[in-house]
Amino acid sequence: MITNQALNVKELLAKDEQFLSSALYRVFHIVAERGEGSYIYSTDGMKYLDLTCGIGVTQLGHCHPEVVKAAQEQLAKLVHISCVTHHTENIKLAEKLEKILPGEINNTFFCNSGAEAVDGAIKLSRYVNSGRPNIVAFRGSFHGRTLGSTALSSSKALHRKHYDPLLAGITFVDFPNCWGCPVFKDPKNCQLECLDLLTRMFKLNLPPESISAIIIEPIVGEGGYVPAPSHSLNPRFNYLKELRKICDEYNILFICDEVQSGIGRTGKWFGIEHYGVVPDVITMAKGIANGLPMGAFSSKKKYMSLMPPGAHGSTFGGNLVSCAAASKTLEVIERDKLLDYVSKTGTELMKHLENELKSIAKIRGFGFMIGIELTSKEKAEKVIEECFKEKILILSAGAEQKVIRFIPPLNIERTLLFNTIDKIINIIKKG
Repeated sequence: MITNQALNVKELLAKDEQFLSSALYRVFHIVAERGEGSYIYSTDGMKYLDLTCGIGVTQLGHCHPEVVKAAQEQLAKLVHISCVTHHTENIKLAEKLEKILPGEINNTFFCNSGAEAVDGAIKLSRYVNSGRPNIVAFRGSFHGRTLGSTALSSSKALHRKHYDPLLAGITFVDFPNCWGCPVFKDPKNCQLECLDLLTRMFKLNLPPESISAIIIEPIVGEGGYVPAPSHSLNPRFNYLKELRKICDEYNILFICDEVQSGIGRTGKWFGIEHYGVVPDVITMAKGIANGLPMGAFSSKKKYMSLMPPGAHGSTFGGNLVSCAAASKTLEVIERDKLLDYVSKTGTELMKHLENELKSIAKIRGFGFMIGIELTSKEKAEKVIEECFKEKILILSAGAEQKVIRFIPPLNIERTLLFNTIDKIINIIKKG
């Protein structure tokens, strides 16, 4: 067994290989020991600037003292009660969410992860639109690793391989990617042809009255950090507004997956707010509790109340310690005005990246959810490798793994941020 005696990295990695499933992929073969703010420290004493946030999770950086204190205090009072009784932390967090959720979305179910949140949203759609078995999802999107959420995902074939039969009734349509248009149009000359792909499908093979829900990421995450088209790209075209109209016309539930784009990541509480659209359901997870397991799906009370007591559940969902951490996370983001900071700084960062890399990369995103698309997987891998040598941790995204994704903590210090991005720019330029 592993004792308190320090083990070297090779020994730890050997034990990892022996005792842990190989299904879990690790990007960097170091062993993290502790974290503080924007940094993690490995067992061999190295310090790394973490621009991954544990894949978009630690919004306030590692071990934020106020979040740690809130979790510790709850840990000393009551850790777990599940659905045996009501509890204050669950209620407190749901009330906080109601204040930041868009429109009339005011009711929440807590779970443990983004995948569980998506599964819950699917179940809700079957209650709202009973007898309508089909769901529309978008190519390139990622919604989770459960069988249900995997069925909705198509960011990588590896995520689906060997798992058939998956959930039935899922139909994919091309995501409106203005950096790789599915109908090969220049965004300046766009006539909504990508939206026609959806409406044409209604006429040919999928009657809209058979569809219970359409699920979309406002900014595709694992699929390459691709924002849906908006007025900022083409003044005549806001894809999500048009999608909202279609859902209203055919009484289809509009599910917005904000697992990666939510909780301030884009400079707004939720990514869809950039489009002036209110969905019917929002799924969230990742950054909500700054590192503790937490997921949720939220909708209008009139929809959520269609599910009777016992229709859905989660033993650990809404865990008291996670709820306490989540409440404090939301409080700090609001108190420290991090939405404004992320929005303004992210805009400056995008302009800087575009000025420096416009001839060799495609830059896109909102706030601190930025994608830098290079010309090949090999070039992206080289950038990640060279950054690692500089003790900077970054990740790739997309089916071809040629997009560098930039997801720093929302409270990262400005000078550190721009100094680091200049290092990354120089690495990219060197090729």
